[in-house]
Parts: sequence; C-alpha cells; structure tokens
Amino acid sequence: MEPMEPVPWEDVIAVRGIPGEEVQPFVQRDVDDVADAHPADAVKTVYDDWKETLGDDRGLDDQGAAYLIAYLLEHRGAIRLEEGDAFGGSLLDRRPDDERLRELVHERARPLWWIAIECGVHHALVTRWCYEADVPLLGRNFGEETTKKLAERAV
Repeated sequence: MEPMEPVPWEDVIAVRGIPGEEVQPFVQRDVDDVADAHPADAVKTVYDDWKETLGDDRGLDDQGAAYLIAYLLEHRGAIRLEEGDAFGGSLLDRRPDDERLRELVHERARPLWWIAIECGVHHALVTRWCYEADVPLLGRNFGEETTKKLAERAV
C-alpha cells in the first residue's frame, strides 16, 4: 500500500473497527446518568467506566478516549461544551464539514495530527470525523501492524 493511497473504510473497519466504537458502549450506558452533570464530570464518569471496565485491553490512549467521549456526549445532546470548559469549547463546532475534511486529507495531504492541531482536538477524533464524512484515510495513517493486516486483506 502506497502512503498516499486511500484505504476504503470497509477495509479499515474489518481490521481496526469503527473509529471511536471502543468508547461508544460506555457513552450509551452512562448517557442518562450524566445528562445533568457538568460536562467535565460527565466525561470523567464515562471515561472512568471505560478505563475500569477494559483495563489493559484498551485500544485508545487516554486523551483520545476523552476527546471521543466528549464529542459523542455532545453529539447526543447530553452535554454542551462551552468556552472555558476543559475542552475549550464545542467539539461539534470545531468539526470541519465533509468537503473541508476531504480537501485537507486528500487535496492538501495534511496528516491527521495536523488537522487535529488546526481544530484543537486529538487525532483520534479527526479519524472519527473522517469516518462520519466517508473520507478515506491514506495508507500513511496506519502503523506497521495495521498496514500488514490491510495488505493481507487485499490479497
């Protein structure tokens, strides 16, 4: 696989799963319990549940999980992130539209970490946004192990 070659989401999902799905069951399980909580407390409740339940079997790093949890809670309307909150404002408002994501990833060849810095988020959330927008990731966005699995799947 070439570094700038788009990788279909079907292949990515088969190898790595849907971006952010690791935290989704915890968001679903805890959303009603955190609906009236301060956003930071709501994210911490879901984060703690995720971390305690999965232990060492977590695939996301802590910061990536926190951003995904906050985004998913905000997306469900359970919290509203404002300026001055732990995440520095709404993650929904920071999400580029689908065409802008496509432009950044494919036309401008921006790495996910670059887009994350521009948007003030974690690269795991940018990956989720690309999935939602059906913007394929590029071969360079995967580590050695995932690249090997994707290559095996292609044969």
